Amino acid sequence: MAPSYVSPLQYNSQCITFPEWVSLFTLCFAPLVAHVVSGIPQISYLAQNRPKWYDYLCHYNPTSILWRYAAITDRRIRATRWSCESLAASNAILWTGKGWDGGEDMIIAADPYCLQYPESTHVRLFSVTVLKTMITTLQGISTAYSLIARLAGIRVINFYWGLGLDQVFMPLAVLGLLRLFPAAWLTEDFTYASVPEKSSKSFRSSSLSQAMLELNSSHDSLDPFLMAPPHLGVRFKSPRSSRPSMVFRILYILILGGLLALSLLHISPTPENSFTPTSFVTGLFYSVLLTISIALYTYYFFHSQTTTTLLPCISTTWYRIYTLLVIVWMIVIVVIASIETNKSPGGSYTSYIIVDAVRCSQNTSWWFFYPYSDFIGIVSIMKRNQTGAKHSPVAITKLSDHNVSLEDAFWLYKFTGYCMGNYD
Repeated sequence: MAPSYVSPLQYNSQCITFPEWVSLFTLCFAPLVAHVVSGIPQISYLAQNRPKWYDYLCHYNPTSILWRYAAITDRRIRATRWSCESLAASNAILWTGKGWDGGEDMIIAADPYCLQYPESTHVRLFSVTVLKTMITTLQGISTAYSLIARLAGIRVINFYWGLGLDQVFMPLAVLGLLRLFPAAWLTEDFTYASVPEKSSKSFRSSSLSQAMLELNSSHDSLDPFLMAPPHLGVRFKSPRSSRPSMVFRILYILILGGLLALSLLHISPTPENSFTPTSFVTGLFYSVLLTISIALYTYYFFHSQTTTTLLPCISTTWYRIYTLLVIVWMIVIVVIASIETNKSPGGSYTSYIIVDAVRCSQNTSWWFFYPYSDFIGIVSIMKRNQTGAKHSPVAITKLSDHNVSLEDAFWLYKFTGYCMGNYD
């Protein structure tokens, strides 16, 4: 058997129409948008300075989102007193005078800024947050089934080795299943009053202005890092002493390790399969992403640094560079997939070469299958020689067009053929 290889990049998408492109890009970005939008709450500014553009980007990194899911769950496990204040501060992304802060002390330090707390210590059943969880869960279950079924030898239509543009971000949906761990404690039912920028001479919102005036305090005195350190008492157990926390952290790493193994299996060399650039680059992307994420989580879990809901290294230079590389890699995947994606005879999209040397205007003569079609002729010719029977290419021509001979027909190589419809 021939060894596996990565085929050269080829332009296969010349036959895709504009409506199909719209549908493809919608399906392509749906898992990515769902993963990012559901994983990043509104940012609250507790200082007059503002983050740089690259500081914002770090929150869109899947590594940051998955850490947030783990940290909120771990915090709830270790909590001895879980209140509405704890729920709000644990879900908020807070910008302070010292940068991003998701530490446990912010539950009290950010209290003067809070204008609205959640009504309960857990998520409301009928809320936008629950709807986001349901969407990410359904996407994740569908994609997980496709991935596992493919490895088990079960034929699935929507996921296989030759990834199309509509499938490149589907594995993010599987990562979104980790949202189920903190699902009961994810909420957006809170509001923190943001301090205006230094350049602002007045509040931009009269309602915000009134709310801040009622606090009867200056901006400087409200800065949590200029206040006396709050005393949390026994609000949370230490990550080092909480056995349930240790079990959860080990379980979280094992799940990510399993997803990494699954990703590596999809790009591992096998004698039977070759890989398109789209499928290989996409599989490599998730392998690298999960490897770095597991390495970071293992380090911080081992050192019991789960007391913050924001990744401890989120403001470091190397993590910003890593985030930029992740975003650029995603763009490269979309570009390569857009070049390679074409439609298979079954109607799904793939980056494998399905048709060679056929003009797009002629594809409609055989491309679509439906019950009352008067065309599609697929003829398999057997040639015999001294070594026995040998399959030749498959000829395709209109059944209703008697002026087209097999010699003038289009040829499709490596195609097993279809038999559809009723014939009298």
